[in-house]
Amino acid sequence: MEKRRYWLWFILILFLAIFLRFFKLGQIPVSLYWDEAAILLDAKVVSKTGLDMHSRPWLQVLYPSYGDFKLPVYIWLATFGVKFLGATELAVRLPSALADLATIILAGLISKELFFKFSKKKKDYLQLMTMSVVAISPWSVMFSRAGFEGHLGQLILALSVWVVLKARNKQWLVLFSPVLGALATYTYFSVRFVWPVVFIITALLVLKKKAWKWFLPALIIFWVLLLPMIKSPLYAESNKFRYSTTSVLNAHDYAVQSNQYRELAGENSIDRVLFHRHWLMTRELIKNYADNLSLNYLFLTGDPNLRHGTGEHGLFFLIFLPVLLIGLYQLFKKHRPELLVLIIWWLIALLPACVPETTPHSLRSLNALVPVGIVLGFGLMSLVEKKSKIINLIIASLIAVSIFEFSYHYFTQYGADSAYDWQDGYKEMALEINQALPHVADVYIDEFDDRFYLWLLAYGDFTPEEILALPKENYQVKEIEKITFHEYHWSKIDSLDRKILVVGLKNNINEGLNEYKIKPTWEKEISQASGETPFKIVMLERQN
Repeated sequence: MEKRRYWLWFILILFLAIFLRFFKLGQIPVSLYWDEAAILLDAKVVSKTGLDMHSRPWLQVLYPSYGDFKLPVYIWLATFGVKFLGATELAVRLPSALADLATIILAGLISKELFFKFSKKKKDYLQLMTMSVVAISPWSVMFSRAGFEGHLGQLILALSVWVVLKARNKQWLVLFSPVLGALATYTYFSVRFVWPVVFIITALLVLKKKAWKWFLPALIIFWVLLLPMIKSPLYAESNKFRYSTTSVLNAHDYAVQSNQYRELAGENSIDRVLFHRHWLMTRELIKNYADNLSLNYLFLTGDPNLRHGTGEHGLFFLIFLPVLLIGLYQLFKKHRPELLVLIIWWLIALLPACVPETTPHSLRSLNALVPVGIVLGFGLMSLVEKKSKIINLIIASLIAVSIFEFSYHYFTQYGADSAYDWQDGYKEMALEINQALPHVADVYIDEFDDRFYLWLLAYGDFTPEEILALPKENYQVKEIEKITFHEYHWSKIDSLDRKILVVGLKNNINEGLNEYKIKPTWEKEISQASGETPFKIVMLERQN
């Protein structure tokens, strides 16, 4: 491929990627969700004081946040965004969008290093095809537009793989990989299970027998760098929190199930094996694993969670299904060692996605984005290399139609479809409360969500010093000056001697107003992009 044509396509791919990732970035998705609001709040406080919302120094390995114990790297980057852009949605989402542009470029570079024996022309084709696949995939676009820590983590993991591939001539570069692996782990927890396997298989491909002398030093560096996290006084609490969430590991009492099945089957030696509690758990994990490899999930519906997908598109466009099959076939036919690396990277990246009770899980499997993108890029290159104008025109047309259909849906319909999943309305409520605060004596907020205080503090006029001074209980704020987080006792309306604000679910508030025949001084229903009005704010004064 001639140089001018190469750079033309390279720039066109990046322009398309930039449009898909930055157009209405602060508006779609329609609101920050819980974790983004928590990141914004910590970044707001850190940017002004150097402390997090719990008065802990910014240079820490675990941020307590709202009790879910976040890793630090994404919060540090968001802090820079807040310094320059203020406490806005864009400040939180910009690191993820930029990380995705880097992922697109890096996926192309990894493909060139993985197949370094190809001619320059063929490597250029493979790079551009891989970049194109990642740039337009709904999987990549969806996660680039929100502050997901896992999205940044997969970039750093991929960077650690690229470093190993660059170590063909300078083997000492291998030792930078565990440093990046540890950094990725301080970004997203699941990387700690993925990096060692991906590192070993990639090093074996690149260095072959010489790789063995680097394994022990690299793994030692990795685990030593993780010691600050492991030794953190918050580490045990963070593990307890993560293990307490519902998953296939704790959703069923496998011992009880095992005893029931054995008793029904007859309690012979075969039954003790087939119905052993460990096998029952393993079977559930295998089912979940299969969900994450489903062609329906990959190419048609995607993740049912509307924060992780549109519900109408797979991780990749349907046109890429035959491309995947062609890529796997061509790689198996001619490049089995490279295919082995990509497949193992893909499969090991799915392990964290098999644990949640609800599968498939496109966030926890994000570490597979680059290897799958390369396989698809190889398949696309194999088709393009045939130089059939008709085939290339059909492929280009179908891809163009897919991009248009996905983009149109995402920028017009997705906001309304996913409004509930993105806590739409929380910001508007927080701003209304902030505006009314100087004019009322008390604010009562119905306990519809115990994390709503994150929006109040992130978007309100509270200074970082005021936020630091607030009392916390189990890392959560239960009271903010004159704001109380419990429902208003409507029966006390006759003794009301001051102006108050009541906030909560519209049905609950309307029920109280109707039962006690109260006419608010002012009221407002909070709408979501879907057209629903689930929340309501009313101002009450003494009844005459």
